[in-house]
Amino acid sequence: MFKLFGKKKLEKQIEKSVKKFNALWDTNLDAIWSIADKNQFLIAMNGWLCQKCNYGEDIGKLTDAEKIFYFSTQLESEVNNGGFSQFFYNSSGDFANETVNSLSAIGADKTAKIYKKALMILGSELPKNRNEREELLDKILIDAVDELLNECDAEFYQYPDNLEELNYKYIINNKEQFI
Repeated sequence: MFKLFGKKKLEKQIEKSVKKFNALWDTNLDAIWSIADKNQFLIAMNGWLCQKCNYGEDIGKLTDAEKIFYFSTQLESEVNNGGFSQFFYNSSGDFANETVNSLSAIGADKTAKIYKKALMILGSELPKNRNEREELLDKILIDAVDELLNECDAEFYQYPDNLEELNYKYIINNKEQFI
């Protein structure tokens, strides 16, 4: 009986967290600038940009500064969710070749080094087209290569750069380009 009570309480907490996340994700740009909590600010800005560019399908709708933040956060989200393999396989991998410059632009030089290492494991340049990239990855992601990418994942998970702080500062320093 007590386990059931704890489970319901946990379910309510999760439901509350999901609602809060969705509310942040759907925040309009004017309201985003008034969010004081950095993490919530970044979630809201990421949601706004994802919607603005139709989750990367209309990337040309973003300014250069917006693209830098968008690429950086897509990498972080995907790697945290399933590693570099997931990042490269998913639509976020469409921008794999641009992402390293985004990391450097926000000042995440240690993370950029890990990312470059992951790219080099795959042979550097990856096709922008998802189908072509998936075909290539299916051929080259043998156990040994996957193991090397897992090592990059582990390095990334150490967060050698404070991505939250760097992304936040980047946006604030380039506020006029977030339109």
